[in-house]
Amino acid sequence: MHLAGWLSIRRGRKRRPARRMFAPERGASRLRDARRRRWPMETPAEAGQQSGRLESLDIFRGATIAGMLLVNNAGDWDHVFGPLRHAEWHGCTATDLIFPFFLFIMGTSMALSFAKRRARGAGTRELLAHTVRRSLLLILLGLALNALAYLAFRSDYLRYPGVLQRIGICYLLASLVFLFHGTRGILVWTGVLLASYWAMMTLIPVPGFGRPDLSQQGNLASWLDSAVFGPHCYIWDARTGAGHDPEGLLSTLPAVGTTLLGCLAGVVLRDPRAAAARRVSGLMLAGAALTAGGLLWSLAFPLNKNLWTSSYVLFTAGCALLALGALHLFVDVLQQRAWGGPLRVYGLNPITAYVGASAMAYCTILIRLPSAAGESIPLKKWVYQTLYASWIPGVASEYWSSAAYGFTYVVVWCALMWLLYRRRIFIRI
Repeated sequence: MHLAGWLSIRRGRKRRPARRMFAPERGASRLRDARRRRWPMETPAEAGQQSGRLESLDIFRGATIAGMLLVNNAGDWDHVFGPLRHAEWHGCTATDLIFPFFLFIMGTSMALSFAKRRARGAGTRELLAHTVRRSLLLILLGLALNALAYLAFRSDYLRYPGVLQRIGICYLLASLVFLFHGTRGILVWTGVLLASYWAMMTLIPVPGFGRPDLSQQGNLASWLDSAVFGPHCYIWDARTGAGHDPEGLLSTLPAVGTTLLGCLAGVVLRDPRAAAARRVSGLMLAGAALTAGGLLWSLAFPLNKNLWTSSYVLFTAGCALLALGALHLFVDVLQQRAWGGPLRVYGLNPITAYVGASAMAYCTILIRLPSAAGESIPLKKWVYQTLYASWIPGVASEYWSSAAYGFTYVVVWCALMWLLYRRRIFIRI
């Protein structure tokens, strides 16, 4: 099997030779070129030529990837600021918004991309083949990252579920609903998924436990993950034979609902009949309604990322709609887009940045160096102690040195993504 059939590395169009200009024109042209070299700042028309994608959506996607890199790469996990941590169990921090935002954006992009492909003459069979191929590749990439983590942390078992695996499954299932059931079908399926998940998690007794209480052991999702994956879960207690995986099987169903709600946002954004003000107000009003609905439902079905509860789906989708509506207004309508260049380069190569940064993080743990004490230590620990922990705590605190290490990942990979952008290289899956 040739990898070229699965990965698409696309280069942008080459620019035509410039016409001869007088000195004042050359000065203005050089200034514009310098700005473009710094960050991507296309006009809406130029942005539309690149895969029909909204610039606000690229910036939003890039922000989620940058957020992932920041929260996944703390220098010292014992010293992490509260907003950069996941909630211990129930609740929702700023970090808990990142993954559902990405799934939501994926659904929005799916609606826009499929519409463009259909306009080019692509049939349902072609779109379905593209969907299956992309989903399988995401799952394989996720397993490859899990294998690196298995080697880096010297785990006893390889974890099967994961972030990319969930992205791949959500993309596949949401695509099937979108292709075969349309907008009304999306609404119906989202409601069915969220209501069914709530009923299963609150009404069905957990084998060996009894009435569900939504604790880590007392919920149907954790029981199913333990029964299917066993020690290959993210959390596994060999003594009790109980485990849990935040990207497990049953909790993937409401995550599909997150993706479908993103599809609905894409339907709104691609509507040529709707004026800009109507699109923005529609997104903002829907976002406020879903956020309020999620908070109300959380009184009976708590917000919980680990279980991906139905209230969490509504709340995070509402927050995503509010953010997307604001970005659409400022970036696409008012054209206040210069500030978003660093985020947009992330958004144009999102999976490349995530996979590359994750692989780099695991390799810095896998590679070991001799220490002064005569024992080997991971490269990450040596770098952190030498470049960060050796002086930052004396100026600020250990929390700031830990955050600075993660922020370095964001900066380094932003620079790498900018180099890809400069060469007009966009790696598609």
